[in-house]
Amino acid sequence: MGLLLRVTTGPHAGEERRIDQTDELVVGRSSRAAFPMVRDLLLSRDHFRIEKSGRAYHLVDLGSTNGTKVNGLRVERVPLREGDVIIAGQSSFDVVDSGTRNGGPPLANCAACGGRIAPPAPGDSQSGEQTGVLFRDRIAAVDARLCEECRAKRRQFPETDPDYLIEELIGEGGMGEVYRASQLSANRRVAIKMMRANSAADDKAFGYFQREIRVLKDLLTPGGKGHPGIVEFYDLFEVDGHYQLIMEYVDGKNALEWARQYQPLPISTVVQIGRQLLSALSYAHGKGYVHRDVKPSNLLVMGPVHRPRVKLSDFGLAKSFAEGNLFSTMTRQGDVGGSTGFLSPDHIREFRDVKEPADIYSAGATLYYLLTNEYPYYGFNPRQANSYELILESPPIPLRAFRPDAPEELERILQKALQKQPRARWRSAQAMSEALQELLSSTHS
Repeated sequence: MGLLLRVTTGPHAGEERRIDQTDELVVGRSSRAAFPMVRDLLLSRDHFRIEKSGRAYHLVDLGSTNGTKVNGLRVERVPLREGDVIIAGQSSFDVVDSGTRNGGPPLANCAACGGRIAPPAPGDSQSGEQTGVLFRDRIAAVDARLCEECRAKRRQFPETDPDYLIEELIGEGGMGEVYRASQLSANRRVAIKMMRANSAADDKAFGYFQREIRVLKDLLTPGGKGHPGIVEFYDLFEVDGHYQLIMEYVDGKNALEWARQYQPLPISTVVQIGRQLLSALSYAHGKGYVHRDVKPSNLLVMGPVHRPRVKLSDFGLAKSFAEGNLFSTMTRQGDVGGSTGFLSPDHIREFRDVKEPADIYSAGATLYYLLTNEYPYYGFNPRQANSYELILESPPIPLRAFRPDAPEELERILQKALQKQPRARWRSAQAMSEALQELLSSTHS
């Protein structure tokens, strides 16, 4: 399949570029880009790239300032199909199959990867949404729109709704697996979290799974949108008695893995991560929820080091403090949830009753670790028996003992977040975020 990129709106409307079978096309404001759009001042210098991937083409955002949307959804990487609409900067682009632009017969493309396939035979169903169509018939209807490679891929993974094609296992734990998949009708990547059948911790794992579903749904706005810094909930369904949670797929890495590429992380980078994390926590707190498991591995980071974008994930331990008895049977006396290195003293004293200050402490410990690759306490090892004692009694090591390049104000902000008593910390996630913003503004002035 050959693609043509045609500009339909913006300063360069009417221009077009063909993407050859072996080429890649970089679109941006730079005069050196393969498709230069120097008059669109809202484009980044190198904004996005279209590249060949197998028999299809993918769009890859290049860490642009204002992002790239395909069919209205902001994307990091997504397969392209004829008829897609790309929006970047002030410009809109139509994706056209160059083989059909001169009035030739319509060409069929795989609904998943976009590669060329034989057109469906007359009478073949193009949708599995008709009333009364059985589940197996829906799969057959969708398979008729897939290439052989994508049909074979469906058979490699657990069964899911026919509108989703699983591509890869990306995570697994005691309660189940997480898969990357494509939603064919929306041409977007998603993550599917599946409960594992007969897991060893059935009751409690299922409880955490239900909790995450409830929290993610509650965090949506009345219009169905969530906070940009929280992994978005899309759908929930049941297949053969097993629940499957459909969430936004974040094309990035958890903060621990992401940070390893750039050690030591620049101060401004961690401050930006902190502001986004605290904004997400402020939103969740405003909805009545405490996350209770804030840590680097639950932060998903995308983009370049100088302009990171962050998503807070894994609300399986979240608790509603607005509804005191919600899920109360899941946290028994003596339970301590979360990861030891980022637990607040409140977690240890009474995990069931932690409030917003516990998240503020964990956010401070997370930023401290990203800056230093160390825990805040001298000799701390999360696997040692004295780890709780150190959290409860030891003073945190000043940040600049590890990072002498850190501003004094940043050290003060984190020290305040790491106070033993909740009332001595920042009064809210928003207040701590504002302090970080003031610091960021002063360093850039």
